[in-house]
Amino acid sequence: MNRVLAAVLCLGFLGLTGCNQLGLAFRWADTYIASKVDDYFDISSKQSASLKDGLKKDLKDLKSDPIPQWVARFRSIQSEVKTGNLNPERTQFYFDLFMKDIEHINGRFSDTANVFISNTQNDQLDYFAKAFQKKTREDFERFQKTTQYRKDMREKYLEYFEMFLGSLNKDQQALIDAHLTEAPFPGELKARNKAHIISLYLQGNKTAEARRQFLKQYYNDPTALNLPEYQNAYQNYQNQLKKLVIEVMVTLTEQQKRNLIESLNEKTAQLERIANAG
Repeated sequence: MNRVLAAVLCLGFLGLTGCNQLGLAFRWADTYIASKVDDYFDISSKQSASLKDGLKKDLKDLKSDPIPQWVARFRSIQSEVKTGNLNPERTQFYFDLFMKDIEHINGRFSDTANVFISNTQNDQLDYFAKAFQKKTREDFERFQKTTQYRKDMREKYLEYFEMFLGSLNKDQQALIDAHLTEAPFPGELKARNKAHIISLYLQGNKTAEARRQFLKQYYNDPTALNLPEYQNAYQNYQNQLKKLVIEVMVTLTEQQKRNLIESLNEKTAQLERIANAG
């Protein structure tokens, strides 16, 4: 649930295109998140309605913070691109801000998440374990298909870069290829880490309440349960991703700079409409 929220509400929003797509995503975010929670807990219609009510309130609160901060940040980036001041140091600064948003966004939904978890039934706690184990097995299989996984990751990188910059040239694509070779996402370690987490959840004869408390801890502070080797590998990956973004940004053509300004302007307008909507 925690990763779903982070993905949908931060980079997931920014990954949608079209003049009205951010607003559409925001309006349907409660339904989308509830459907993902249902995948893991098989929730009732009453639980779904209650969860959506909590999510709608949390989403409304985002209109005052952090959405206005994102608007200001996008405007600042646009200005620095226009003036030629978006240097590696400033790119790193903005990258770190967005990563911090992803890390902290869970807290904005913690009350809703905790209320939902407190009201889960015993059979739903068992359902969660089975669903989590199934997803972990699927992750293992996906990450072990290294050729296909690398291809999928390359396409995803290109999609996100080109969404903001337009077509990448051969040198920029070579930077992505080098990154995928030298610092790929630690997929298998992630799957091993998930297997470790579910083993902790199932360890011993935990009562239903103990499992609920475990899930609350997992939501509110998921990194505390991570394997050290995965935590270190993920941090290294994030550092290398930041390096890639900086390397691409210092090679922008004039056309790509114009594309970036236009894309940020479009996203800024969409975020402003969300913030000002009733």
